[in-house]
Amino acid sequence: MRFAGGLTAVLFGTAIITVQVQIATALKPTEVSPIAQKITVRIDGAGTGSGVIIERQGNTNTYTILTNWHVVKEPGSYTVHTPDGKQYTFKHSQARQLSKDVDLAVFQFTSNQNYQVAEKGSSEQVTPGTTIHVAGYPQGSSNISFLSGQISSLEQNPKNGYAFIYTVNPLPGMSGGPILDEEGKLVGIHGRVRTRPDTNATTVYGIPLKTYLSLAPSVKPSAITSPPVNVAAKFSLVETLTGHSTKVIPLSYLGGRFSFGGEPESYIKAQVNSVAISPDGKTLASGSYDNTIKIWNLATGEQIRILKGHYYSVNSVAFSLDGKTLASGSEDNTIKIWNLITGQEISTLKGHSDPVYSVAFSPDGRTLASGSSDNSIKIWNLITGQEISTLKGHSDPVYSVAFSPDGKTLASGSQDKTIKIWNLTTGQVIRTLKGRSTAVNSVAISPDGKTLASGSDDNTIKIWNLTTGQEIRALKGHSYGGKSVAFSPDGRTLASGGLDATIKIWNLSTGQEISTLKSHSAPVNSVAFSPDGKTLASGSWDATIKIWRLSE
Repeated sequence: MRFAGGLTAVLFGTAIITVQVQIATALKPTEVSPIAQKITVRIDGAGTGSGVIIERQGNTNTYTILTNWHVVKEPGSYTVHTPDGKQYTFKHSQARQLSKDVDLAVFQFTSNQNYQVAEKGSSEQVTPGTTIHVAGYPQGSSNISFLSGQISSLEQNPKNGYAFIYTVNPLPGMSGGPILDEEGKLVGIHGRVRTRPDTNATTVYGIPLKTYLSLAPSVKPSAITSPPVNVAAKFSLVETLTGHSTKVIPLSYLGGRFSFGGEPESYIKAQVNSVAISPDGKTLASGSYDNTIKIWNLATGEQIRILKGHYYSVNSVAFSLDGKTLASGSEDNTIKIWNLITGQEISTLKGHSDPVYSVAFSPDGRTLASGSSDNSIKIWNLITGQEISTLKGHSDPVYSVAFSPDGKTLASGSQDKTIKIWNLTTGQVIRTLKGRSTAVNSVAISPDGKTLASGSDDNTIKIWNLTTGQEIRALKGHSYGGKSVAFSPDGRTLASGGLDATIKIWNLSTGQEISTLKSHSAPVNSVAFSPDGKTLASGSWDATIKIWRLSE
């Protein structure tokens, strides 16, 4: 049986050979059918049809559905029925046709549920005689239909993108459903049946996946969801959360050195090292030098609970995609996994020999990455709590780690002044990004997986092409080093927290600074956007968490 895509990303060494051999083996239709059920949705409304869960945006639960344009082209409201029976609504205006010459469209919905995303195959390898499977929801039915057949021919001059012709007899309502290969990978979208009036012979057509891939970059996710965040709008301070310490010593930056008024320990116990916002946008987590994690109601600013278990500073916190668990990395060399419903510790992951500076969940929620002062990155199996592998290559502490949206690569920033991009299937470094003159404090990958941002002690925020490794631009504005960076959910803006006690909001299309947020009295260690991009949280050495919201 073929391993699921998320699992292959965490196997290393000799296990890779086993996975590669099994992937080359065709699955039985009974093995492909469950895959189809998990990635196919039903669409009802002004038009009816099916769709495929094709992408998940960044570390949020915003999903992109690929379907036929003719399914959603009629004005009106639509309902998406997901595999778990839940319903999400969208309007015709929120769908976007990929090209006026191609019968493909995309739209998005946001959910706190974790849905499987279709694993993309190679439509270029689909030739006459290739076995394929088509899935979709027949009109008027809530039961998915799964059909198998073969590619009979390829259209050399396809109309509206329909290049596949195959021997399947689908029912109305299955338009927009997936065409899967023998490995259960998506290779096309089903969409058209033509009947000759003289012979009643039918011809069934589909659009190859490569057509979607060639057009997808031109479709902005922000244009599909609710109205995009206005990049010219300003964030305003709405609340200051305190509670990690009762005593704060004023901090000033003097002659290139930090002064703590003669009482460094009293001050250090107060600092907020990390903030994170839950996928549903309702909860905030903060990790502090006082060894605790606090969980807050983001709407009211009230403290929900305090998580205790680490015996040294909590350096990093991260929510799972379903928002039910939290990971924390600490100065005590451990990582703890917490049940946020009960507030109980689920497990403690031990393996690092020095403090853990950064933790990040994989997009499928099965694995966790951690960066440490021991110069290594560890990948953990969250089901078993066992260490899967250790990635070695940095020569100094690893301050930050970030998964790509597809979970196949990992970025890491280090005190050794480099950023490394890792292939998680092989455990090898794909490339090393150089160009920083000082330590790299923070890395973040854009929701579309194409861009990387990094913050460094050299006072600049750098934007990189993740595919080529080339520097796109340097954002200059902080008077002292960039401590933290975060992409907005629509990928159009970046927030950066600096040692200069400010937060800067950047327009990524122009590289221009939109605004500077001033309220913290000390370096900003961490920044995090809410899933809708309208709220920003920041944690600082001044022992406070600031909540900022976009002005309407």
